[in-house]
Amino acid sequence: MESTYQTLMQLPLFQGVSRAKLSELIEKTRFHFLKYEDGELAIARSEACTHFKFLLSGSLRSEITTYDGKIKLCQTLHAPDVIAPDHIFGRSTHYPANYYAVGSVGLMQIDKATFMSFMQDEPIFLINLLNILSRRSQKNKEALLSITTGDLRERLVYWVLSLTSRKATDIRIVARQRDLYGYFGVQRAVLLNTLGELKQEKIIDYTLNDVTILNRRALRDILLEGIEFYEE
Repeated sequence: MESTYQTLMQLPLFQGVSRAKLSELIEKTRFHFLKYEDGELAIARSEACTHFKFLLSGSLRSEITTYDGKIKLCQTLHAPDVIAPDHIFGRSTHYPANYYAVGSVGLMQIDKATFMSFMQDEPIFLINLLNILSRRSQKNKEALLSITTGDLRERLVYWVLSLTSRKATDIRIVARQRDLYGYFGVQRAVLLNTLGELKQEKIIDYTLNDVTILNRRALRDILLEGIEFYEE
């Protein structure tokens, strides 16, 4: 009981819940725990979001791909975390990416109806969820409004920030250079100049087939100097 309590209290949606209430929930709720080994597919892209999924231990490698399959954005998420809570409700209720286990991984899932009963019984769950959804929505809004020139540097930064988590590591864009400059609608020289500048500033590194983000915070500073940036 104690270890379960300590783990749950680290999760964003459970923060602020009293020990007594959480103990009550643990006793009367059937939590589903899932284990995955290194390289296993834990969650598939387009899988229906019928449950809240919590990353309790280990790390997940997220891979989101453009519809034509030519560009892939990868990041590693670390426990404790909740996976894609902004896709549980709304118009698009499917996971946006594939999630692969990095080492041994432990997930916990709670079906949507059960969690909704939590929110009705204990308002802090609803407040936590609304805060997460609001911060993610505000992140995209503030980033978009901060783009003043529309140049590739800012557009590339906005794209990466919008699709990755603040705590993510090992962020990488896997794509051929010609697919990247085609995607962003610029000439090859413009792409290479932009990548060269960011590499010189030690923010990224790149090859013919990928771009590695070395400093995500520096990307955020480029785009949002002097602007508060809301991130989950």
